[in-house]
Amino acid sequence: MSISRRNFIKSIAGAAATTTAATALASNSSSLSNSKPNTNEQPKNILIITADQLSRHAVGGYGNKDVQTPSIDQLIRKGTRFNSAYCAYPLCGPSRASFWTGRLPHQNGVHGNNSPDIPETMTTLGELFSEAGYEAVHFGKRHDFGSLKGFDCSEQVEIDLEAPTAFPVNYDSREDVYAEQKSVDFLAKKHDKPFIMAVDFNNPHNICGWVGAFAGPHNDIPGIGPLPPLRHNFENKDKITNRPPAIQHMCCTHHRMHEAAHWNELNYRQYLAAYYHYTKMGDDSISKVLNALQQSDAADDTLVVFFSDHGDGMGSHRLVTKFNYFYEETTNVPFVLAGPGIPAGKQNDELVTLCDLVPTLCDYANIEVPDGLYGRSVLPLLSGETPPDWRESVVSQWYTSREMTIEPARMYRTKTHKYTVYQEGGEELFDMVNDPGETRNLASDPTSKALLDSYREAFTAYTQQWVDPFKALAVDVDDEWRDHKPGYTNHEGACAIDAYLEAKAKSKAASSHS
Repeated sequence: MSISRRNFIKSIAGAAATTTAATALASNSSSLSNSKPNTNEQPKNILIITADQLSRHAVGGYGNKDVQTPSIDQLIRKGTRFNSAYCAYPLCGPSRASFWTGRLPHQNGVHGNNSPDIPETMTTLGELFSEAGYEAVHFGKRHDFGSLKGFDCSEQVEIDLEAPTAFPVNYDSREDVYAEQKSVDFLAKKHDKPFIMAVDFNNPHNICGWVGAFAGPHNDIPGIGPLPPLRHNFENKDKITNRPPAIQHMCCTHHRMHEAAHWNELNYRQYLAAYYHYTKMGDDSISKVLNALQQSDAADDTLVVFFSDHGDGMGSHRLVTKFNYFYEETTNVPFVLAGPGIPAGKQNDELVTLCDLVPTLCDYANIEVPDGLYGRSVLPLLSGETPPDWRESVVSQWYTSREMTIEPARMYRTKTHKYTVYQEGGEELFDMVNDPGETRNLASDPTSKALLDSYREAFTAYTQQWVDPFKALAVDVDDEWRDHKPGYTNHEGACAIDAYLEAKAKSKAASSHS
């Protein structure tokens, strides 16, 4: 299958819709001249550490007993953890552009992993702090679409790394070694002015490469060690046909699900073992940075912020890695603050979005927050009392991965329920109090119709308040990616991402011969 002219035009039209909205919002952003240094006291340093693809449900300090995350766990004990933090988009690039700008994807224009950059006039975290007199440095993964403006970014360099056969490494793990080294070097030097330092580690993202290495059903893997149990929601309590078409045919649009479509339970347990292995590798990297901080001249006056850009399917609902589904394992991420002024050993259950990063850090440093952000400062929550106007919902979005399929979707999450809606068709409604594993979709249950209608109404109100063009976005999914009986084990043939990569390779080959 090739990328048709029709598909190309549709993808450009969808991109134009989100980019137009982003440009309009950017023109209303606060000027950098409004940034002001903290005049109340000596400015504190800020160390931001992120993981890639780490679910909140895969962290020891959040209750997972099958994984080893001692460094993250220690940070949790020393600070405050947020239990209900959600990414703005369960995919690397759009999520990162959102937390570096404080804006949802439809606001900043980054709608996929091959999106245009954010508008040049849109204010970023790095710009705000560098303008306020901070030394702003960044190490590790970027994938930012212009949202790291203001940071002095180190290169992404791969360092050779030996690995056991059961857990092969790729660029993800090799780049993390370099990010470790550069971060430790920066912390070891003398600091003459306050700094904001961001370290973006790839792991446990290496799990994506692992799926490719062990695609298809397979037997024992030598050296993999003890296997963790499957998660409680590995199987749903309803049929796959009670989920949206995008979920029913995930194996047709996402190449990692395509590679795992015919896995058995043993293979999913092996997947979890590998995921926890790469998570431990990420935790080891974090340990080196935290140890370097403790030995530095900034040890006593640095706020540490830890979170992940999005989560991972973790085999729940038979899903792996991440794509256009909004289940808790994929959208609910760790979010931890520790350091001067942050209560130790506390936790908070209020709804938080990664878009809160920018306003929170501006609030902490006494820097004026730009107008029009979706995020807001979480610092008021640290007192243990919730502001009366605190949000009642958070959203997460999807448009596309690489425009081979256009499948606009949204998540609307409250404390008690989760509502998802896909433009292609299909809705989900989960009772998150009585069914936290999201094993039974209530959207088709006649007894839940009134509840469903109320969430449809609340979601519509959100789109109007935040000028989200969701209901105007077009769908583009070739019939080829919906032509088999629903269910992953029924999959045959290629998938959309494979077709995209094949077309890209052919285009590159043609260019090299022209």
